[in-house]
Order: sequence, then C-alpha cells, then structure tokens
Amino acid sequence: MNDYRDVTPKNSPHLETTREVFNYIVNYLRHPVEKIKHLPDWSWTVLLITLIVVSMVSGVLTGLVPPNFFRVMGGIIISPLVGMTTTFIGSLFIYYYFQVYEKRTCSLRKIFTLVLFANIPFFIFQVGSELIPPITLVGFAFTALLMAVGLTENFQLDKRRSTRLVTILFGIVFLLWLWNRVDISHLERLG
Repeated sequence: MNDYRDVTPKNSPHLETTREVFNYIVNYLRHPVEKIKHLPDWSWTVLLITLIVVSMVSGVLTGLVPPNFFRVMGGIIISPLVGMTTTFIGSLFIYYYFQVYEKRTCSLRKIFTLVLFANIPFFIFQVGSELIPPITLVGFAFTALLMAVGLTENFQLDKRRSTRLVTILFGIVFLLWLWNRVDISHLERLG
C-alpha cells in the first residue's frame, strides 16, 4: 500500500503574519501616502506587537546616535511604553472627536491603525533628534500630513476638517516640544 501523505512544510500562522507585517511596512516606507489610504485590517495583538517593535527599534537607534548604553536600554524599555501611551491617547482623542463633532462612531482599532502608521515617520526622524532637536518637528509634520490624508481617505472626513484637526494636534505637539526644550535649556544652565 502506498502512503500519499502531504509532507510539504507548512508555514506557521505567526510566520505568515510576521511576513505580512514586514512586507506592509516595507511597502509603506516606499509609498506612505498611498499606503495610508488603504490600512490593513489587523487584530489588536498584531497592531500592539507592531507598535512595540517599531517603537523599540526607533528607541534603540536613537540611543545609538550618539552611542549611549543607558539610552539604548531606555529605547528597549521606555520607548515602547511612550509609543503605546501616545498612540492610545491620540487614538482616543480622534475617536471622541468623531463622536462629539462628527456625530458618528468609528472603529477604535481602525483609528489606532491610522495613528500607528502615521507615526512611523515620527519614529524615523526621532533617531536624529539628539543631534538636531528640531528634526522631531519635521517627523511630526510628516505624521500630520499622513494623518490628514488617512482621516480623509479612511473615514471620509472633509479635507478642511481633517486639516484643521491635524493642525490643532500639531500645534499642541509643537507647544509641548517647545516647553520641553525650554526645560532642558533651563536644567543645563542650572547644572
């Protein structure tokens, strides 16, 4: 009797998901404006792991410019926590904006996906922030642009409204950044 079992190796679902995430991010980095218009429909687990990995890589690279052991360790531990916190706060802000001002409820997971991918340029530019502090604002300007496109394309928000919302968010981030720079320069003068 012949044995006709299928012995071809099967890829694990985790490997397939990892490959899908990696391919999407590579394509996103090549064409961010086009990719932000068509967000992936990933589970919360995949989104959270993606955010943790992206923020960790950004934090470690930031710690390497210039090289500093404690900053690298901070990139491994602190960056994912900060990335998670800011992404959730931004997502909740937009979620409640839709409920209060647009009088509709949108998927929090889809909003989170938009905020996650719109923040990738910020994570990339953050790497050079120790050498050139204002580069953080350049990264956030790209994030704001992608947010405006994403809100318009994925949530059918009027272009003027999405631009206004993103401008307000950029203004808040700019004021926080400025306040942080003033605090740092004040501490440097004292120490």
